Amino acid sequence: MFFIIGCATQKAIDPKTLLDSQIPESWESNISIAPNISEIWWNEFQDENLNQFLSAFLENNINLEQAMLNTRIAKQASVISTSNLAPSIGIGLSATESEQNTAGFPPIFSSFFGGSDEITTFTQENYNASLNAQWEIDLWGKLRQGRLAGKRQYLSAKYNYTYIQFSLTAEATKLYFAIIEGKQLVENAEQKHNNAKIIYDLYVDRYEKGIIKSNFLQQSEIILNNTKNDLENKKSVLNTLIRQSKVLIKEYPSLTLSVSKTFPEYVPSIPIVLPADIIQRRPDLIASQYNMLAAKALNKQAMRSLYPTFSLTSGSPASSSNELEDLLEENFKVWNRGLTIFAPIFNSGKLIANKKIAKNQKEIAMLQFVNDLLNAYGEVESNLELDNTASSSLDLVKKNVEIAQSMYDTTLNEFNRGVASVEDVINANNMLFDTKNILATTEKIRIEQRINLILSLGGGFTYE
Repeated sequence: MFFIIGCATQKAIDPKTLLDSQIPESWESNISIAPNISEIWWNEFQDENLNQFLSAFLENNINLEQAMLNTRIAKQASVISTSNLAPSIGIGLSATESEQNTAGFPPIFSSFFGGSDEITTFTQENYNASLNAQWEIDLWGKLRQGRLAGKRQYLSAKYNYTYIQFSLTAEATKLYFAIIEGKQLVENAEQKHNNAKIIYDLYVDRYEKGIIKSNFLQQSEIILNNTKNDLENKKSVLNTLIRQSKVLIKEYPSLTLSVSKTFPEYVPSIPIVLPADIIQRRPDLIASQYNMLAAKALNKQAMRSLYPTFSLTSGSPASSSNELEDLLEENFKVWNRGLTIFAPIFNSGKLIANKKIAKNQKEIAMLQFVNDLLNAYGEVESNLELDNTASSSLDLVKKNVEIAQSMYDTTLNEFNRGVASVEDVINANNMLFDTKNILATTEKIRIEQRINLILSLGGGFTYE
């Protein structure tokens, strides 16, 4: 043992030594609120349809059910690792019947050896009852390290489930707002198609009166067909999104889903100053940390497996009798106690290999925790920047919609007075609804970026 300890490799890295000089102290955003933690962050959207959809999602989603079952498995594994510390007690009952003869072989073969008259047969019955116990004395703490590792693995699985629930809820929320975007795109496509139909009907009337040539009528018909095709495509995309949402709540194949017509006026707010250590509440980071601590405990357990083990065994009280009615008699009691010492001497390097594997797994878990932590900081900073960009873009697109609406109204009035051409009306119409489509997509992206920021921060915030 002294030789093994003396040949240990260099000390594994410490996450703190890598992070102390690299992490920021705080981040800043452009929204000022009090930093009160909120787990039900989607309430900040103030959308009752969203609340009902997510309630059904949290109750019925299959992926969440699977994650919960994995957590229960980890919990029972923790129970198993804890039970190794306690004595193992069992009850044994047996009944045997033996037959012996002077020929030394079964009576069925006696005819082959001179007849059965010369063979004497003896029959004996034996009944046993015992209470057996075995307890390994955890002198070196090997079993305690196993129990500690099992508990930490369970906690890691538990927080992993919390993060999976958090992440899947965020994705379901994004899907809900994608459906709102899809509905607005369909509505814009319908209006664009209706405007194209009005222009087409107008050209048909003018063509029949001989005012315009046939190529102008054909051009307007092509535009009408394109708008109709665009409308059908957008309807198909919307139906696909609704089907996906129905699968999430196990209500497929219904295409009926209650969603709001417009995007919410409010989005979950973020404090103006965020301390960098706020991401310590992220469930995935907590799970990664527990996984690292479990790997440390397993490494210690592997080291202690090289030491001798001490076990107490007892087969008492027990009874053994040739007659069933004598099994409970005091005279037939049997007592058996002992101490077993086992020290590994040669096993072809198996225990050493297990120790090296555990050490490497510990260092892998530590590196994974450092990697997860650095990625988390990077996600927060990126999402803060993208969130600010999305908010600025939304303001600009809203202004563009107002300008495009004014241009279309002016151009249509000029066309009715014969001042503007039909091409001018078509271009103004296309610009208006293309800009409205951009607005719907930008509003969805703004909400998605805020959800991503909340996810990277480990939760939302409440405000008055």
